[in-house]
Amino acid sequence: MGNDTIVALSTPPGGSAIAVIRVSGPRALEILDRMAAGAASWEPRSLHACALLGEAGETIDEAAALFLRSPHSYTGEDTAEIFCHGSMVVAERIIDEAVRLGARQAAAGEFTRRAFLSGRIDLSQAEAVADLIGAETRLQAKVALEHLGGGLSRRLGEVEHDLLGLLTVIEASIDFSEQEIEVYTAETVASSSSGARGRIAALLESEVAGGKLRAGVRVALTGPRNAGKSSLYNALIGEERAIVSSVPGTTRDVLRERIHIGGFTFFLEDTAGLGATTCEIEEKGIAKGREAARAADLVVFVVDAHEGWDGAAAAELEAIAHCNHIIALNKSDLGLAPDVEEAAPTAGPGRIVVTSAATGVGLERLRELIFRHTAEGEAGELGRERIAVNARQGIALRRAETALERLEAEAVDGSPAEILSIELREALDAIGEVTGRAVAERVLDEIFSRFCIGK
Repeated sequence: MGNDTIVALSTPPGGSAIAVIRVSGPRALEILDRMAAGAASWEPRSLHACALLGEAGETIDEAAALFLRSPHSYTGEDTAEIFCHGSMVVAERIIDEAVRLGARQAAAGEFTRRAFLSGRIDLSQAEAVADLIGAETRLQAKVALEHLGGGLSRRLGEVEHDLLGLLTVIEASIDFSEQEIEVYTAETVASSSSGARGRIAALLESEVAGGKLRAGVRVALTGPRNAGKSSLYNALIGEERAIVSSVPGTTRDVLRERIHIGGFTFFLEDTAGLGATTCEIEEKGIAKGREAARAADLVVFVVDAHEGWDGAAAAELEAIAHCNHIIALNKSDLGLAPDVEEAAPTAGPGRIVVTSAATGVGLERLRELIFRHTAEGEAGELGRERIAVNARQGIALRRAETALERLEAEAVDGSPAEILSIELREALDAIGEVTGRAVAERVLDEIFSRFCIGK
Protein backbone atom coordinates (compact mmCIF):
# COMPACT_ATOMS: atom_id res chain seq x y z
CA MET A 1 0.00 0.00 0.00
CA GLY A 2 1.28 3.46 -0.86
CA ASN A 3 2.67 5.78 1.80
CA ASP A 4 1.30 8.85 0.04
CA THR A 5 -2.08 10.53 0.37
CA ILE A 6 -4.62 10.47 -2.43
CA VAL A 7 -7.69 12.54 -3.23
CA ALA A 8 -10.58 12.20 -5.68
CA LEU A 9 -14.20 13.05 -6.27
CA SER A 10 -16.22 10.02 -5.11
CA THR A 11 -19.55 11.05 -6.60
CA PRO A 12 -20.25 11.21 -10.36
CA PRO A 13 -19.00 14.36 -12.10
CA GLY A 14 -21.60 16.94 -13.00
CA GLY A 15 -24.00 19.22 -11.18
CA SER A 16 -25.74 17.80 -8.11
CA ALA A 17 -26.97 18.85 -4.68
CA ILE A 18 -23.92 17.40 -2.91
CA ALA A 19 -20.52 16.16 -4.04
CA VAL A 20 -18.32 13.88 -1.93
CA ILE A 21 -14.53 14.21 -1.95
CA ARG A 22 -12.39 11.54 -0.31
CA VAL A 23 -8.84 12.03 0.98
CA SER A 24 -7.01 8.89 2.13
CA GLY A 25 -3.51 8.37 3.50
CA PRO A 26 -1.17 9.45 6.30
CA ARG A 27 -1.64 13.18 5.68
CA ALA A 28 -5.45 13.11 5.40
CA LEU A 29 -6.09 14.76 8.77
CA GLU A 30 -3.33 17.33 8.26
CA ILE A 31 -4.79 18.34 4.88
CA LEU A 32 -8.32 18.54 6.29
CA ASP A 33 -7.14 20.61 9.28
CA ARG A 34 -5.39 23.13 7.01
CA MET A 35 -8.55 23.50 4.90
CA ALA A 36 -11.01 23.43 7.81
CA ALA A 37 -9.31 25.01 10.83
CA GLY A 38 -9.71 22.95 13.99
CA ALA A 39 -10.39 19.64 12.25
CA ALA A 40 -7.46 18.04 14.10
CA SER A 41 -9.47 18.29 17.33
CA TRP A 42 -12.61 16.67 15.92
CA GLU A 43 -13.86 13.41 17.32
CA PRO A 44 -13.37 10.70 14.67
CA ARG A 45 -16.52 9.67 12.78
CA SER A 46 -18.41 12.84 13.78
CA LEU A 47 -19.76 15.14 11.08
CA HIS A 48 -18.89 18.83 11.37
CA ALA A 49 -20.09 21.90 9.49
CA CYS A 50 -17.09 23.90 8.35
CA ALA A 51 -15.80 26.57 6.00
CA LEU A 52 -13.21 25.22 3.56
CA LEU A 53 -10.47 27.77 2.99
CA GLY A 54 -8.05 28.22 0.08
CA GLU A 55 -4.37 29.23 0.10
CA ALA A 56 -5.10 32.93 0.61
CA GLY A 57 -7.67 32.28 3.32
CA GLU A 58 -10.63 32.78 1.02
CA THR A 59 -13.70 30.57 1.48
CA ILE A 60 -14.02 27.88 -1.17
CA ASP A 61 -17.29 26.48 0.16
CA GLU A 62 -19.47 26.06 3.23
CA ALA A 63 -19.41 22.30 3.65
CA ALA A 64 -19.53 19.37 6.06
CA ALA A 65 -16.68 16.95 6.74
CA LEU A 66 -15.59 14.09 8.96
CA PHE A 67 -12.42 12.20 9.76
CA LEU A 68 -12.03 8.41 9.99
CA ARG A 69 -9.01 7.07 11.81
CA SER A 70 -7.13 3.99 10.59
CA PRO A 71 -8.11 1.14 10.44
CA HIS A 72 -11.78 2.13 10.77
CA SER A 73 -12.29 3.48 7.25
CA TYR A 74 -13.06 2.09 3.81
CA THR A 75 -9.39 2.01 2.81
CA GLY A 76 -8.08 1.04 6.26
CA GLU A 77 -6.09 4.30 6.28
CA ASP A 78 -6.68 7.69 7.86
CA THR A 79 -9.43 9.18 5.71
CA ALA A 80 -11.19 12.52 5.41
CA GLU A 81 -14.53 12.83 3.63
CA ILE A 82 -15.80 16.22 2.53
CA PHE A 83 -19.44 16.87 1.59
CA CYS A 84 -19.56 20.06 -0.46
CA HIS A 85 -22.07 21.69 -2.79
CA GLY A 86 -22.30 19.73 -6.02
CA SER A 87 -20.79 22.27 -8.37
CA MET A 88 -17.87 20.87 -10.36
CA VAL A 89 -16.11 24.24 -9.98
CA VAL A 90 -16.32 23.93 -6.19
CA ALA A 91 -15.30 20.26 -6.17
CA GLU A 92 -12.33 20.89 -8.44
CA ARG A 93 -11.14 23.79 -6.27
CA ILE A 94 -11.25 21.60 -3.17
CA ILE A 95 -9.33 18.82 -4.92
CA ASP A 96 -6.77 21.30 -6.25
CA GLU A 97 -6.28 22.65 -2.74
CA ALA A 98 -5.80 19.14 -1.33
CA VAL A 99 -3.20 18.47 -4.03
CA ARG A 100 -1.43 21.73 -3.17
CA LEU A 101 -1.30 20.63 0.46
CA GLY A 102 0.39 17.33 -0.39
CA ALA A 103 -2.13 14.87 -1.78
CA ARG A 104 -2.12 13.50 -5.31
CA GLN A 105 -4.97 12.63 -7.64
CA ALA A 106 -6.09 9.03 -7.09
CA ALA A 107 -5.89 6.53 -9.93
CA ALA A 108 -8.89 4.48 -11.05
CA GLY A 109 -9.96 2.08 -8.30
CA GLU A 110 -7.15 3.17 -5.97
CA PHE A 111 -9.32 3.58 -2.87
CA THR A 112 -10.68 0.05 -3.26
CA ARG A 113 -7.20 -1.25 -4.07
CA ARG A 114 -5.97 0.20 -0.78
CA ALA A 115 -8.92 -1.42 1.00
CA PHE A 116 -7.79 -4.76 -0.47
CA LEU A 117 -4.12 -4.23 0.35
CA SER A 118 -4.95 -3.25 3.94
CA GLY A 119 -6.97 -6.46 4.39
CA ARG A 120 -10.33 -4.73 4.74
CA ILE A 121 -11.73 -6.79 1.86
CA ASP A 122 -10.44 -9.61 -0.33
CA LEU A 123 -10.14 -9.50 -4.10
CA SER A 124 -13.51 -11.09 -4.85
CA GLN A 125 -15.15 -8.47 -2.64
CA ALA A 126 -13.20 -5.72 -4.40
CA GLU A 127 -14.49 -6.94 -7.76
CA ALA A 128 -17.99 -6.93 -6.30
CA VAL A 129 -17.63 -3.19 -5.62
CA ALA A 130 -17.26 -2.58 -9.36
CA ASP A 131 -20.20 -4.92 -10.07
CA LEU A 132 -22.39 -3.05 -7.61
CA ILE A 133 -21.50 0.34 -9.08
CA GLY A 134 -22.34 -0.96 -12.56
CA ALA A 135 -25.56 -2.73 -11.53
CA GLU A 136 -28.60 -1.78 -13.62
CA THR A 137 -31.14 -4.20 -12.11
CA ARG A 138 -32.08 -5.42 -8.65
CA LEU A 139 -30.79 -8.91 -9.40
CA GLN A 140 -27.40 -7.55 -10.47
CA ALA A 141 -27.24 -5.48 -7.27
CA LYS A 142 -28.35 -8.43 -5.12
CA VAL A 143 -25.64 -10.73 -6.48
CA ALA A 144 -22.98 -8.01 -6.17
CA LEU A 145 -23.98 -7.39 -2.55
CA GLU A 146 -23.74 -11.10 -1.77
CA HIS A 147 -20.17 -11.14 -3.09
CA LEU A 148 -19.36 -7.86 -1.33
CA GLY A 149 -20.62 -9.37 1.91
CA GLY A 150 -18.20 -12.27 1.48
CA GLY A 151 -20.52 -14.95 0.07
CA LEU A 152 -18.00 -16.30 -2.43
CA SER A 153 -15.10 -15.74 -0.01
CA ARG A 154 -16.75 -17.84 2.69
CA ARG A 155 -17.32 -20.77 0.36
CA LEU A 156 -13.76 -20.70 -0.88
CA GLY A 157 -12.51 -20.19 2.66
CA GLU A 158 -14.12 -23.48 3.67
CA VAL A 159 -12.40 -25.27 0.78
CA GLU A 160 -9.07 -23.63 1.62
CA HIS A 161 -9.39 -24.61 5.28
CA ASP A 162 -9.92 -28.27 4.42
CA LEU A 163 -7.11 -28.35 1.86
CA LEU A 164 -4.68 -26.62 4.22
CA GLY A 165 -5.48 -29.22 6.85
CA LEU A 166 -4.74 -31.95 4.34
CA LEU A 167 -1.51 -30.21 3.29
CA THR A 168 -0.39 -30.05 6.93
CA VAL A 169 -0.89 -33.79 7.29
CA ILE A 170 0.92 -34.61 4.03
CA GLU A 171 3.89 -32.39 4.80
CA ALA A 172 4.08 -33.78 8.32
CA SER A 173 4.55 -37.21 6.75
CA ILE A 174 7.50 -35.79 4.79
CA ASP A 175 9.07 -34.36 7.95
CA PHE A 176 8.67 -37.63 9.86
CA SER A 177 9.29 -40.01 6.96
CA GLU A 178 12.20 -41.73 8.73
CA GLN A 179 9.97 -42.64 11.68
CA GLU A 180 7.59 -44.55 9.41
CA ILE A 181 4.53 -42.97 11.00
CA GLU A 182 1.44 -43.17 8.78
CA VAL A 183 -0.31 -39.81 9.05
CA TYR A 184 -2.56 -40.11 5.98
CA THR A 185 -3.91 -42.73 3.62
CA ALA A 186 -4.40 -42.61 -0.14
CA GLU A 187 -8.14 -43.02 0.43
CA THR A 188 -8.22 -39.98 2.75
CA VAL A 189 -6.38 -37.80 0.23
CA ALA A 190 -8.56 -38.96 -2.67
CA SER A 191 -11.76 -38.43 -0.69
CA SER A 192 -10.76 -34.95 0.50
CA SER A 193 -9.68 -33.96 -3.00
CA SER A 194 -12.92 -35.22 -4.51
CA GLY A 195 -15.00 -33.31 -1.95
CA ALA A 196 -13.14 -30.04 -2.57
CA ARG A 197 -13.38 -30.53 -6.31
CA GLY A 198 -17.14 -31.00 -6.04
CA ARG A 199 -17.55 -27.72 -4.16
CA ILE A 200 -15.43 -25.90 -6.72
CA ALA A 201 -17.43 -27.46 -9.57
CA ALA A 202 -20.64 -26.18 -7.94
CA LEU A 203 -19.20 -22.65 -7.93
CA LEU A 204 -18.11 -22.98 -11.56
CA GLU A 205 -21.69 -23.80 -12.56
CA SER A 206 -22.53 -20.16 -11.86
CA GLU A 207 -19.95 -18.82 -14.35
CA VAL A 208 -22.33 -18.87 -17.33
CA ALA A 209 -25.01 -17.12 -15.30
CA GLY A 210 -22.46 -14.62 -14.03
CA GLY A 211 -21.28 -13.89 -17.56
CA LYS A 212 -24.81 -13.19 -18.77
CA LEU A 213 -25.60 -11.11 -15.69
CA ARG A 214 -22.52 -8.89 -16.07
CA ALA A 215 -22.08 -8.74 -19.86
CA GLY A 216 -25.74 -8.88 -20.87
CA VAL A 217 -27.55 -10.97 -23.48
CA ARG A 218 -27.52 -10.13 -27.20
CA VAL A 219 -30.84 -10.40 -29.04
CA ALA A 220 -30.93 -9.71 -32.80
CA LEU A 221 -34.15 -8.88 -34.66
CA THR A 222 -33.91 -10.14 -38.21
CA GLY A 223 -36.23 -11.17 -41.03
CA PRO A 224 -37.57 -10.02 -44.42
CA ARG A 225 -38.04 -6.36 -45.36
CA ASN A 226 -41.13 -4.55 -44.11
CA ALA A 227 -41.94 -7.19 -41.51
CA GLY A 228 -42.04 -4.46 -38.86
CA LYS A 229 -38.70 -5.19 -37.19
CA SER A 230 -37.97 -1.53 -36.47
CA SER A 231 -41.48 -0.95 -35.13
CA LEU A 232 -41.11 -4.00 -32.89
CA TYR A 233 -37.68 -2.78 -31.79
CA ASN A 234 -39.10 0.64 -30.84
CA ALA A 235 -42.03 -0.97 -29.02
CA LEU A 236 -39.76 -3.24 -26.97
CA ILE A 237 -37.44 -0.45 -25.85
CA GLY A 238 -40.32 1.97 -25.30
CA GLU A 239 -39.16 4.85 -27.50
CA GLU A 240 -38.66 5.79 -31.13
CA ARG A 241 -35.02 4.93 -31.80
CA ALA A 242 -35.26 3.27 -35.22
CA ILE A 243 -36.67 5.06 -38.28
CA VAL A 244 -39.89 3.39 -39.37
CA SER A 245 -41.00 3.63 -43.01
CA SER A 246 -43.01 1.65 -45.53
CA VAL A 247 -40.08 2.05 -47.94
CA PRO A 248 -38.17 -1.28 -48.12
CA GLY A 249 -34.56 -1.17 -46.93
CA THR A 250 -34.95 1.81 -44.56
CA THR A 251 -32.76 0.19 -41.91
CA ARG A 252 -29.18 0.00 -43.20
CA ASP A 253 -27.09 -0.40 -40.05
CA VAL A 254 -27.33 -2.41 -36.83
CA LEU A 255 -28.99 -0.38 -34.05
CA ARG A 256 -28.45 -1.46 -30.47
CA GLU A 257 -30.26 -0.51 -27.26
CA ARG A 258 -30.54 -2.10 -23.82
CA ILE A 259 -33.69 -3.35 -22.13
CA HIS A 260 -34.10 -5.18 -18.82
CA ILE A 261 -36.04 -8.40 -18.33
CA GLY A 262 -36.01 -10.55 -15.21
CA GLY A 263 -33.02 -8.77 -13.70
CA PHE A 264 -30.81 -9.24 -16.78
CA THR A 265 -29.66 -6.64 -19.29
CA PHE A 266 -30.55 -7.47 -22.89
CA PHE A 267 -28.90 -5.72 -25.84
CA LEU A 268 -31.60 -5.55 -28.49
CA GLU A 269 -30.33 -5.17 -32.07
CA ASP A 270 -32.38 -4.02 -35.06
CA THR A 271 -30.94 -5.20 -38.36
CA ALA A 272 -31.48 -4.55 -42.08
CA GLY A 273 -34.31 -6.41 -43.79
CA LEU A 274 -33.20 -9.54 -45.61
CA GLY A 275 -33.69 -10.03 -49.32
CA ALA A 276 -32.12 -9.60 -52.75
CA THR A 277 -30.86 -6.10 -53.56
CA THR A 278 -28.79 -4.24 -56.13
CA CYS A 279 -27.89 -1.45 -53.69
CA GLU A 280 -24.31 -1.77 -52.44
CA ILE A 281 -25.03 0.06 -49.17
CA GLU A 282 -28.11 -2.05 -48.42
CA GLU A 283 -26.15 -5.19 -49.25
CA LYS A 284 -23.52 -4.24 -46.67
CA GLY A 285 -26.28 -3.58 -44.14
CA ILE A 286 -27.76 -7.02 -44.77
CA ALA A 287 -24.32 -8.61 -44.35
CA LYS A 288 -23.86 -6.82 -41.01
CA GLY A 289 -27.32 -7.96 -39.93
CA ARG A 290 -26.52 -11.59 -40.71
CA GLU A 291 -23.25 -11.25 -38.80
CA ALA A 292 -25.15 -9.83 -35.81
CA ALA A 293 -27.57 -12.77 -35.92
CA ARG A 294 -24.71 -15.27 -35.91
CA ALA A 295 -23.13 -13.58 -32.88
CA ALA A 296 -26.37 -13.14 -30.92
CA ASP A 297 -27.46 -15.24 -27.96
CA LEU A 298 -30.95 -15.26 -29.45
CA VAL A 299 -32.42 -14.37 -32.86
CA VAL A 300 -35.97 -13.04 -33.11
CA PHE A 301 -37.03 -13.79 -36.69
CA VAL A 302 -39.80 -11.31 -37.59
CA VAL A 303 -42.34 -12.09 -40.31
CA ASP A 304 -45.30 -10.07 -41.63
CA ALA A 305 -48.21 -12.18 -40.33
CA HIS A 306 -50.67 -10.38 -42.63
CA GLU A 307 -48.72 -11.25 -45.78
CA GLY A 308 -47.76 -14.74 -44.59
CA TRP A 309 -44.76 -16.85 -45.49
CA ASP A 310 -43.05 -17.01 -48.84
CA GLY A 311 -40.14 -19.06 -50.10
CA ALA A 312 -37.60 -16.32 -49.51
CA ALA A 313 -38.60 -15.87 -45.85
CA ALA A 314 -38.50 -19.61 -45.25
CA ALA A 315 -35.05 -19.80 -46.85
CA GLU A 316 -33.73 -16.98 -44.67
CA LEU A 317 -35.07 -18.71 -41.57
CA GLU A 318 -33.48 -21.96 -42.67
CA ALA A 319 -30.13 -20.16 -42.86
CA ILE A 320 -30.26 -19.28 -39.15
CA ALA A 321 -32.02 -22.47 -38.01
CA HIS A 322 -28.87 -23.59 -36.17
CA CYS A 323 -29.03 -20.44 -34.01
CA ASN A 324 -31.09 -20.14 -30.85
CA HIS A 325 -34.19 -18.43 -32.27
CA ILE A 326 -37.87 -17.63 -31.90
CA ILE A 327 -40.39 -16.44 -34.52
CA ALA A 328 -42.46 -13.27 -34.13
CA LEU A 329 -45.47 -13.12 -36.47
CA ASN A 330 -45.84 -9.34 -36.52
CA LYS A 331 -48.48 -6.91 -37.86
CA SER A 332 -51.27 -9.09 -36.48
CA ASP A 333 -53.46 -5.96 -36.19
CA LEU A 334 -53.82 -6.06 -39.99
CA GLY A 335 -55.23 -9.58 -39.82
CA LEU A 336 -53.52 -12.95 -40.04
CA ALA A 337 -52.90 -14.74 -43.30
CA PRO A 338 -54.60 -18.15 -43.44
CA ASP A 339 -52.75 -20.82 -41.47
CA VAL A 340 -49.81 -18.44 -40.91
CA GLU A 341 -48.97 -20.03 -37.56
CA GLU A 342 -49.25 -23.58 -38.86
CA ALA A 343 -47.20 -22.68 -41.96
CA ALA A 344 -44.33 -21.32 -39.89
CA PRO A 345 -41.25 -23.51 -40.28
CA THR A 346 -40.73 -25.65 -37.17
CA ALA A 347 -39.14 -23.64 -34.40
CA GLY A 348 -39.91 -26.00 -31.55
CA PRO A 349 -42.53 -25.68 -28.82
CA GLY A 350 -42.95 -22.27 -27.23
CA ARG A 351 -40.94 -20.44 -29.90
CA ILE A 352 -43.68 -18.75 -31.97
CA VAL A 353 -45.50 -15.61 -30.85
CA VAL A 354 -48.10 -13.44 -32.62
CA THR A 355 -47.34 -9.73 -32.14
CA SER A 356 -48.40 -6.25 -33.16
CA ALA A 357 -45.97 -3.41 -32.63
CA ALA A 358 -48.81 -0.99 -33.36
CA THR A 359 -51.25 -2.22 -30.67
CA GLY A 360 -48.86 -3.92 -28.24
CA VAL A 361 -50.45 -7.34 -28.69
CA GLY A 362 -48.00 -10.13 -27.85
CA LEU A 363 -45.18 -7.84 -26.66
CA GLU A 364 -45.25 -9.14 -23.09
CA ARG A 365 -45.34 -12.71 -24.42
CA LEU A 366 -42.35 -11.88 -26.65
CA ARG A 367 -40.41 -10.57 -23.64
CA GLU A 368 -41.25 -13.77 -21.77
CA LEU A 369 -39.94 -15.92 -24.64
CA ILE A 370 -36.76 -13.85 -24.95
CA PHE A 371 -36.13 -14.37 -21.24
CA ARG A 372 -37.08 -18.06 -21.24
CA HIS A 373 -34.76 -18.99 -24.07
CA THR A 374 -31.74 -17.05 -22.81
CA ALA A 375 -31.62 -16.35 -19.07
CA GLU A 376 -34.49 -18.01 -17.20
CA GLY A 377 -32.38 -20.90 -15.89
CA GLU A 378 -29.57 -18.60 -14.84
CA ALA A 379 -32.01 -16.25 -13.12
CA GLY A 380 -33.41 -19.10 -11.03
CA GLU A 381 -29.93 -20.22 -10.05
CA LEU A 382 -28.79 -16.71 -9.15
CA GLY A 383 -31.99 -16.06 -7.22
CA ARG A 384 -31.29 -19.10 -5.04
CA GLU A 385 -27.52 -18.95 -4.66
CA ARG A 386 -26.66 -15.29 -5.38
CA ILE A 387 -23.19 -16.46 -6.41
CA ALA A 388 -21.92 -15.57 -9.90
CA VAL A 389 -18.30 -16.42 -10.63
CA ASN A 390 -16.72 -14.07 -13.19
CA ALA A 391 -14.41 -15.07 -16.04
CA ARG A 392 -11.18 -14.36 -14.15
CA GLN A 393 -12.35 -16.30 -11.14
CA GLY A 394 -13.54 -19.15 -13.37
CA ILE A 395 -10.10 -19.54 -14.96
CA ALA A 396 -8.46 -19.75 -11.54
CA LEU A 397 -11.03 -22.20 -10.17
CA ARG A 398 -10.66 -24.49 -13.19
CA ARG A 399 -6.91 -24.56 -12.51
CA ALA A 400 -7.66 -25.56 -8.93
CA GLU A 401 -10.10 -28.21 -10.13
CA THR A 402 -7.50 -29.66 -12.53
CA ALA A 403 -4.82 -29.73 -9.81
CA LEU A 404 -7.21 -31.58 -7.50
CA GLU A 405 -7.97 -34.10 -10.25
CA ARG A 406 -4.25 -34.74 -10.55
CA LEU A 407 -3.92 -34.96 -6.76
CA GLU A 408 -6.66 -37.57 -6.60
CA ALA A 409 -5.05 -39.64 -9.37
CA GLU A 410 -1.59 -39.41 -7.78
CA ALA A 411 -2.98 -40.52 -4.42
CA VAL A 412 -4.69 -43.55 -5.96
CA ASP A 413 -1.46 -44.43 -7.81
CA GLY A 414 0.49 -44.34 -4.54
CA SER A 415 2.69 -41.36 -5.46
CA PRO A 416 5.03 -40.03 -2.76
CA ALA A 417 3.96 -37.26 -0.40
CA GLU A 418 6.22 -34.73 -2.15
CA ILE A 419 4.17 -35.08 -5.36
CA LEU A 420 0.90 -34.80 -3.47
CA SER A 421 2.17 -31.67 -1.74
CA ILE A 422 3.02 -30.01 -5.08
CA GLU A 423 -0.45 -30.65 -6.54
CA LEU A 424 -2.16 -29.50 -3.37
CA ARG A 425 -0.16 -26.28 -3.28
CA GLU A 426 -1.06 -25.67 -6.95
CA ALA A 427 -4.75 -25.97 -6.08
CA LEU A 428 -4.40 -23.63 -3.09
CA ASP A 429 -2.49 -21.04 -5.13
CA ALA A 430 -5.22 -21.09 -7.79
CA ILE A 431 -7.92 -20.54 -5.17
CA GLY A 432 -5.76 -17.78 -3.73
CA GLU A 433 -5.93 -15.97 -7.08
CA VAL A 434 -9.68 -15.58 -6.55
CA THR A 435 -9.42 -14.15 -3.05
CA GLY A 436 -6.21 -12.26 -3.77
CA ARG A 437 -4.07 -14.24 -1.35
CA ALA A 438 -1.82 -15.24 -4.27
CA VAL A 439 -2.18 -12.88 -7.20
CA ALA A 440 0.30 -11.09 -9.46
CA GLU A 441 0.64 -7.30 -9.41
CA ARG A 442 -0.22 -7.10 -13.11
CA VAL A 443 -3.54 -8.86 -12.40
CA LEU A 444 -4.34 -6.26 -9.75
CA ASP A 445 -3.47 -3.48 -12.21
CA GLU A 446 -5.89 -4.96 -14.77
CA ILE A 447 -8.72 -5.45 -12.27
CA PHE A 448 -8.58 -2.00 -10.68
CA SER A 449 -8.08 -0.19 -13.98
CA ARG A 450 -11.74 -1.00 -14.73
CA PHE A 451 -12.96 0.94 -11.70
CA CYS A 452 -14.06 4.54 -11.76
CA ILE A 453 -11.83 7.17 -10.18
CA GLY A 454 -12.97 7.92 -6.64
CA LYS A 455 -13.81 4.34 -5.70
